[in-house]
Amino acid sequence: MLLQSERGSWRGGLRQRSYRSSTKITSPDSVTPVVRSISSTSSETESVSEDESFSVVTREGAKKEVACDSKVVYEFGGPVGVTALMVGFPVLMSYMFICLALHQGRLPNPLQLEFWKEGIPAITPTARATAIYLTFTVFQYITAATLPGIKVLGLPVPSLGGKQLEYLCNGVATWYFDLVLVAVLHNTGAFPITSVVDEIGPIMSVAMIWAIIVTIATYIVGCVSGRTHRMSGSVPYDIFMGAVLNPRIGNVDLKMWSEIRIPWKILFFISLSAAVKDHEINVARRLETGLSPEVWSFFGGLVNMNAIQTSAPLLFMLLAHCLYVNACMKGEECIPTTWDIFYEKWGYMLIFWNLAGVPFSYCYSTLYLLNRSVANDPVQHTRFFMTFLFLILLAAYYVWDTANSQKNRFRMQQRGTYVERHTFPQLPWGTIKNPTFVQTKHGNKLLTGGWWGVARKIHYTADLIMALSWGLVTGFDSYIPYFYVTFFTVVLVHRVGRDHIHCKEKYGADFEEYCRQVPYTFIPFIF
Repeated sequence: MLLQSERGSWRGGLRQRSYRSSTKITSPDSVTPVVRSISSTSSETESVSEDESFSVVTREGAKKEVACDSKVVYEFGGPVGVTALMVGFPVLMSYMFICLALHQGRLPNPLQLEFWKEGIPAITPTARATAIYLTFTVFQYITAATLPGIKVLGLPVPSLGGKQLEYLCNGVATWYFDLVLVAVLHNTGAFPITSVVDEIGPIMSVAMIWAIIVTIATYIVGCVSGRTHRMSGSVPYDIFMGAVLNPRIGNVDLKMWSEIRIPWKILFFISLSAAVKDHEINVARRLETGLSPEVWSFFGGLVNMNAIQTSAPLLFMLLAHCLYVNACMKGEECIPTTWDIFYEKWGYMLIFWNLAGVPFSYCYSTLYLLNRSVANDPVQHTRFFMTFLFLILLAAYYVWDTANSQKNRFRMQQRGTYVERHTFPQLPWGTIKNPTFVQTKHGNKLLTGGWWGVARKIHYTADLIMALSWGLVTGFDSYIPYFYVTFFTVVLVHRVGRDHIHCKEKYGADFEEYCRQVPYTFIPFIF
């Protein structure tokens, strides 16, 4: 079923139905807020039974979980605000793309009719673009449902009586399968990878239309089937925030699938397409000037290949997007414990942004660089500056990857769902052996060890630094490549505010103690 899930309810903090869960409920007096250290190999883990975890949730905590999970609070300006966002996002994305495609990144007046008459043909959906996007989407679902992977449990879901849903994490297998298939299709001529960037405008429009269709269909099916959760009563608001918490088709959780498999893979393939296109353009220009393609020889001349002619800035963007998508695939088992999967419903906010927004707005730097190359005005930097950007990108990525890994593995360890993996690359300090934390009366533990003792949102800081580098590599002739870091800053600041309010309500004085121990949000000793 599209919206398969199971229902349960809390009665006085105890489960009314019997589920296999790793949440243990105790009296509130049995847990006090203290700072402790726990080892993943301690005797505490050995004494936990099959149906329990290291996390202990009190009766009071269980009641708060249900109250927080079911509470409706208008965000984003309520019904009026979200309606403006649902109309504004597609218009803004179309405007930005036309600026890149036809105006070299300049920002003409969007109120001029001539701008849209000239630009709409560049984004009009085509049969080929529709086939490319929908074939990719369906293929990603098939591989997500069939390829081998590990199974992990998510966080206890209050609306399901504390049940932990199972997630098949086979992202690594699908990622490598995708890479091999793309290489075969490109080298055989069956589907040159440059077709993606050649059809990028129409593909973007197809993605936006498809995201809107999926949003409306999910909302209708959720309401008809009675699978709705945390509804406000306002149709626009519930369409934006979503009606269903855990939508599934077969063994595939659509929320996690759309967040991991679609946006980041498309983003990478856009950059790969642009990099290959740039290489072909530069090789053709060499031939036009009478120069032969440069050849690289390996193993004493046994292996020869044409030298890569892609510009350094586009190679930078290819690496940046490769790091991102590979991180999502190799650490997919950590995703089920994230806020989006645990709390957010599957509505326009997640559906549109994952199916269309992320891949086709986070690629602005790539498209800007390629368009400059096509115009024979490539963006160029000194070797020193490019080296600096590469080092900044890799350093920020290290903090982002290991911080996310520390947090999510800590959560999994506390609930007995942690699975040690050897996917590439496993970076040093990705797992904290003896993490410190604040034990709350609620029962949950707030991590204060590792990167999480440096700043409460250190992973956001690293993420924003990477986003800024994506803009810096394009130079300063256009604002559009900096849209991502601007938009991302607003999103993360807003999310931090939501998170602070939620945690203060949920943990009370224990959260204040946590903030005292880790006083900085983004930057140590500054903010």
